[in-house]
Amino acid sequence: QKDPDYLKLWLDNFVSSYEQFLDVDFEKLPTRVDDVPPGISLLPDNILQVLRLQLLQCVQKMSDGLEEQQQALSLLLVKFFIILCRNLANVEEIGMCSYINHVITMTTLYIQQLKSKTKEKEVADQTPIEEFVRHALAFCESLYDPYRNWRQRIAGHFLSTVERSRQKYKPASLTVEFVPFFYQCFQESEHLKESLKCCLLHLFGAIVAGGQRNALQAVSPATMEVLMRVLADCDNWDDRNPEEVSRKAELTLKCLTEVVHILLTSSSDQRQVETSTILENYFKLLNSDHSALPNARRCRQWESRFIALQIQMLNTITAMLDCTDRPVLQAIFLNSNCFEHLIRLLQNCKVFQGHLDSLAVSTIQALTAVMHRSPAAKEVFKERIGYAHLYEVLKSLGQPSRELLEELMNMAVEGDHMAVGILGISNVQPLLLLIQWLPEIESHDLQIFISNWLRRICCINRQSRATCVNANMVIRIIETLNSHSALHCTCAENLIVLLGSLGSQSMGSEELLQLIRLLRTEEPKRAHPYVVPVMRAILAMARKQGMASALQYFNLYHSMAGIAVPSIHKWPGSAFSFNAWLCLDQDRVDPSTTSKSGKRKQLY
Repeated sequence: QKDPDYLKLWLDNFVSSYEQFLDVDFEKLPTRVDDVPPGISLLPDNILQVLRLQLLQCVQKMSDGLEEQQQALSLLLVKFFIILCRNLANVEEIGMCSYINHVITMTTLYIQQLKSKTKEKEVADQTPIEEFVRHALAFCESLYDPYRNWRQRIAGHFLSTVERSRQKYKPASLTVEFVPFFYQCFQESEHLKESLKCCLLHLFGAIVAGGQRNALQAVSPATMEVLMRVLADCDNWDDRNPEEVSRKAELTLKCLTEVVHILLTSSSDQRQVETSTILENYFKLLNSDHSALPNARRCRQWESRFIALQIQMLNTITAMLDCTDRPVLQAIFLNSNCFEHLIRLLQNCKVFQGHLDSLAVSTIQALTAVMHRSPAAKEVFKERIGYAHLYEVLKSLGQPSRELLEELMNMAVEGDHMAVGILGISNVQPLLLLIQWLPEIESHDLQIFISNWLRRICCINRQSRATCVNANMVIRIIETLNSHSALHCTCAENLIVLLGSLGSQSMGSEELLQLIRLLRTEEPKRAHPYVVPVMRAILAMARKQGMASALQYFNLYHSMAGIAVPSIHKWPGSAFSFNAWLCLDQDRVDPSTTSKSGKRKQLY
């Protein structure tokens, strides 16, 4: 305490001995080290009190400017605290002291200094200041995310609830200084390095991922305003590093995803911000009016960046919906008019010159995510938007790519379209859309690819055929075959084989009449090119295949399906009996039924 030189020497030796614990790079997973730093009880007596006074003196001298020696001491102190916190048993006690508030005060002043130096275009070396800021943010991470949950998340490792419950030590309580500090750092942030902004975003993500209590304190109207402003700034790159700006957008979106997931697990009295408010601002930004921008900014390069940001935002919607409380979040998305926003995005993007297909693919992915395994969401989409309108919007974007068509296939099976035989039809409407689109597609290879896949997925089992028949797919196929001049012969044959398979399941008089009319030609003596394949299809419908089966039956495939009987007092007598054959399709495996959380049908 009386010999500052000896104190500095002791700190130097301590930091050098445990230097491997100074993993201040947020982008890297923490290194696994067998040894741990000592507990506080093993340190010299009163050392924490001495260090607090040293730190306080540095804060008091900040306004006059720290000398080089004092700058070095303050950095050494922060390194010492980071190392100490890597022994997780020390975190709570360190967090209760005033160190963090002193460090935040110094970091705020340093960041203001960095912004003003950039603003005034001073070229002095700012490396020591930047180094202190990075270590200060890493110190905050050590307190509020001791198990490095955020770094794990960024690296793609998702911790289960069981793994989280095994984390013995809790993060320190978040200081009230954090939210004002975070907000202040992003004021006039155009003068701050993109890499430092990324560090600040990493810290916010770490606080949210570290523990629910701190997360709900950090997720406030002020911090959400900052995240939306940072996101909006990502389409204006100026002379900044494009990779750093793109990374900043990616981190902001990962922070928002983490925020949404935390809010879902909290009660309304705990939240400062509602998920619906975040989504409202999110969609507003996604559909921001680019026509209001001056022409100088609306260049081809800016359009490319803006679309890249929109695609990142659309992909984040899918990430947000990948959570345990998916039905609850789907309902919030529906109440936020997400379908209208997504369709409007496709309509507005026609003014851009390129990348439209990538944007359309990401939009379809987002629509699929919102409707995934939700009959209610599918009905809402049909009522509010309708697949006929979706078809017109997609067609207005020009000739579709294979990627866009495959995404519509994925929407139909709510998974990978290549997994035919594992995934059945979950949403038949995209299939009808694809059949309708076939004559408009100029590529014969794409026509053959689509029709071949439709033939396989629609005929895979009784369930799929029944779904297609109930959706009036037969009429849609006949309408498409009427445009035979625009269809490749292999595509037409695939559709006719599909028609025969569906017709063997069920064929109405109106559908049969339309099929016969299809074969009419303007020249009586000239046969229609479809005569032979259509006759084969009609013979296939008439032919008995496999075991005898009922023509009318209950479909109990859906998880909520069942047979309701009237209440007992409405029964005609004291009891009644009900007899039925049971038919089980064994040629389709539903992945959800094989998982631990899957449901199985029960017979009573």
